[in-house]
Amino acid sequence: MGIEYPKAREERLLDGSLKFPRPIAISAEDEITSQTQFRLITAFMVIGLLLRFGRYLMQFPLWEDEAFLCANLINRDYFQLLEPLQYHQVSPVLFLWIQLTIVKLFGFHEFGLRLFPFLCSLASLGLFSHVAKRLLSGYALVLAIGIFAVAYPNIRYAAEAKQYASNLLIGLTLLAMILEWWKSASSDDRSIRSKSNRWLWALAIFTPFAVGISYPAVFTAGAGSLFLGILMLRNILKQHRSIFSEKSFVPWLAWNVVIVVSFLLIMSLAARGQSESELKWMGDYWKHTFPPVTTPTELPSWLLRIHAGSLLAFPVGGEHGASSLTLISLLAGGILVWRNQKLLTILMFSPAALHLIAAGLERYPYGGHVKFSMHMGAMICLISGLGAAWIMAALGKLMHIPRKSMALAIIYLLAIGAGSLARDIAYPFKTESDMRSRAFARWFWFHAAFQGEVACVENDLGIILTPQAQAELSWAAMYRVNKEIYGPSETKRRDFSGVTAESPLRCVIYRVPHFEFDQTRYEKWLELMQLEYELVGTERLEFPRFGKHEDARTREAALTLDFIDVLTFTPRKEN
Repeated sequence: MGIEYPKAREERLLDGSLKFPRPIAISAEDEITSQTQFRLITAFMVIGLLLRFGRYLMQFPLWEDEAFLCANLINRDYFQLLEPLQYHQVSPVLFLWIQLTIVKLFGFHEFGLRLFPFLCSLASLGLFSHVAKRLLSGYALVLAIGIFAVAYPNIRYAAEAKQYASNLLIGLTLLAMILEWWKSASSDDRSIRSKSNRWLWALAIFTPFAVGISYPAVFTAGAGSLFLGILMLRNILKQHRSIFSEKSFVPWLAWNVVIVVSFLLIMSLAARGQSESELKWMGDYWKHTFPPVTTPTELPSWLLRIHAGSLLAFPVGGEHGASSLTLISLLAGGILVWRNQKLLTILMFSPAALHLIAAGLERYPYGGHVKFSMHMGAMICLISGLGAAWIMAALGKLMHIPRKSMALAIIYLLAIGAGSLARDIAYPFKTESDMRSRAFARWFWFHAAFQGEVACVENDLGIILTPQAQAELSWAAMYRVNKEIYGPSETKRRDFSGVTAESPLRCVIYRVPHFEFDQTRYEKWLELMQLEYELVGTERLEFPRFGKHEDARTREAALTLDFIDVLTFTPRKEN
C-alpha cells in the first residue's frame, strides 16, 4: 500500500514550470478496475442528483434564516437592496439581484426562492466530478465524489434560499479554472500551452461576478493568485530571466488588479449599506468563531475545537468533536498531497488560511457553522476523500481485507445518503414550528379571502406598530414571507370598496410580546378606522414557537409566544 507519484516528481517543462500532477491514487493489494470505478462514480452521481432533487421538490417550509433574508425581497427594488437589510441580514448584492430577478419572473414562493441555490448545487455536483478526476483516481476518486455527493451540507443548501450553495459553486469554479490553466500551461503540446493564458483572462473576467455573488470567493481567488505567483516565481528563478519575460505575468497581474478592485468595490457597497451596520452585531453574535489572537496560548485548543466541529461537517459532523473523522482524513490527505506536489497543497489549503486571517480581523466567522466553510467544501471533500482512501487501505492491509475495507467506506457513504433521504421524507421541515407557521398561512389566508376582505395592518396598510419586529430577529419575518406566498401580496394596492356587512374587512396584526408595541399609534389608527367602519369583533390567535426538539409542548417550554390579533370591521350603517 502506498501512494502513486508522477514518474518524475519535479519534472519541469521547457519554460521551467512544474508539471501538472498526474491523478493521485492509493495503491492496494486489490486495485480497483476502471469499470468498477466508473460504476461506483455513476452510482454516487445518481444518488447525489436524487438527494438534491428530492430535497428541492419536497418543498420544505421556509425556516427562520431563509425568512429573514427573503423578507427583504418582497417590496424592494434592485437599488434598495444596496441599503441595510432588515433582520440583521448580510448577503452579496449580485446574489440578491439574482434572487429578486427570479422572484419577478417566477413569483414569490418556495420553489422560486430556492431555484438559484438548487441550480448551483446541480452544477457543483457535475463540476466537482470533473475537478476530482483531474487530481485523483482509483478509490481516492470514488470516495471524494461519494463524500461530495452525499454530504449533508451540500444537500441541505441545495434547497435553501441563502447564498451558501452559490458559495460552494463559486469556490469550486475558481479552483477548476486555476487547475485548467495549470494543466494547459504545463502541456507538452505547444499549441495547448500557447493558449493557456486564456484561462487567466477568463479568471479576470469571472472574478467580479464571483465576488459579487459570494463574499468568501475572495479567499479562493487570493489563494489562486498566490499559487500562480509562486509558480511563476519558481519558473523565473530557475531560468534566471526577467519577470516581464514570463508570458503569464501580464494576465496574472491583470487578474490581481481585478481581484483587488472587485473586492474594494463590493466591500464599499456593503459598507455603505449592509456590512458596517451589522459588523458589531455580527461580531458579538459570532465572537466564539474568531481566533483568540490576544491569548495565543488558547489558540491550539481553539483550532482543534473548531476543526473538529461544524467547520468540517462533510459528509456529516457537528460541534463537540463530531467532525473528528473528517479532520483525521483531511490531515492524512494533506500529508499525501504535500508528498506528491507541494504547490498543490498551497492551492488547496491557502483559502482556509486566508479565511482564518479574516476571522482574526473579526471580519468573517471561522467555524461555528458549516455554512461558513461552504466556499471550500470542494477542497475539503477532495482532500478528505484522498485521506480516507489512504486510511482505509492501511487498515485493509493491516487486517488483510483490502477490498472489504474500501467496501465499508463506500457502504458508510451510501448509508449517509439513504439516511438523509429517509430523514427528509419522515420530517420534511427543519422544525415543527416552521411547518405550523406555513400550515396556518395556507389555511388562514385562503379561507379569509372567501369571508371578505383581509389585510395585514403593518405590511399591507403600512401602519408600523412594532418597529423592532421589522428589524430585529423575530418570527414576524416568517409570518410575513408566508403571507406573501399564500395570502394577498403587500406589493399590490388594495381596494376595500367591496366591504359590506356580509363581506367584512378583517385587519390582522402580528404581535411580538418582547418588542415594544406602539399603543398610541394603534389607538390613533383604530380611531380613524372607526370613522368609516364599525368594529364588530376581535379575535386572538396564539403562536407558540419551540426549538428544534419539542420535548414538552407547554407554555413554559416555548421559546416565545407570539400572537395574531384579528379585528373585524363592517361599514357604518349611517354610511
